[in-house]
Amino acid sequence: MNVQITNFRDLGGIKNKSGKKVKAKRLLRSGHLVKLDPKTQTTLVDHFNLTRIIDFRRDFEINESPDTPIEDVEYINLDLLGKMNAKSSSLADFAQLKSIEAVDKHMLGVYEDLILNKGAQEGFTEFMDYILDNKTGATIFHCFAGKDRTGYASALLLLLLDIEKEEIYNDFLITNTERKQANDELIQQYREQGFDEEQLASLATALYVKKEYLDHAFHLIEKEFGSAEHYAAECLNFGPEKLSELRAIYLTD
Repeated sequence: MNVQITNFRDLGGIKNKSGKKVKAKRLLRSGHLVKLDPKTQTTLVDHFNLTRIIDFRRDFEINESPDTPIEDVEYINLDLLGKMNAKSSSLADFAQLKSIEAVDKHMLGVYEDLILNKGAQEGFTEFMDYILDNKTGATIFHCFAGKDRTGYASALLLLLLDIEKEEIYNDFLITNTERKQANDELIQQYREQGFDEEQLASLATALYVKKEYLDHAFHLIEKEFGSAEHYAAECLNFGPEKLSELRAIYLTD
């Protein structure tokens, strides 16, 4: 079922280590929900049974490109970077880093903060409770591009649903295909504004995800906590009882 949303997908159908599948039409991820046409809005509600939107973006991102309100769908803003007291970074800021290595270093730091920063842990505690609270409808969670904040949130959910890492990487890296057209358009806009090729290369790096970013996240979780389950229990107030409930709600034979 096609919808006019960049980097949109349903996590349903992914198998876990026990052979169970993530239920369809329950966990949806995407880029921002901007200027949705009526057909897409209807599809989200009628086909996917969308009942809740979780928007990870900062105030300035929302002000620049607000989500399209969808009737009878709850909208929640959960500003992860704000909770982390992170510096607001625009795409132009990434271009000013002027090297792919600098962008990679910055992005690795972002993924580290998404796991270890106390504000991020507070945000993901809220996120997991919102997911657990939606017993019957679908939740769509998103940021601007649907790649880092959303990518890590998706990886976290899939880890806790006991999905093989190979499948989690597959979901994570689909972003690079799904965002290609939008990224090409953004890069062209900055080229027309006078950014040089070195800056555009840095920007292009920031617009995509790399396996190494998720490698770093997984390594940190295992190094610091031993497992995703221990991390969730220790940092996200998401112990064995909530974990069992999550799997009962979102997995099916």
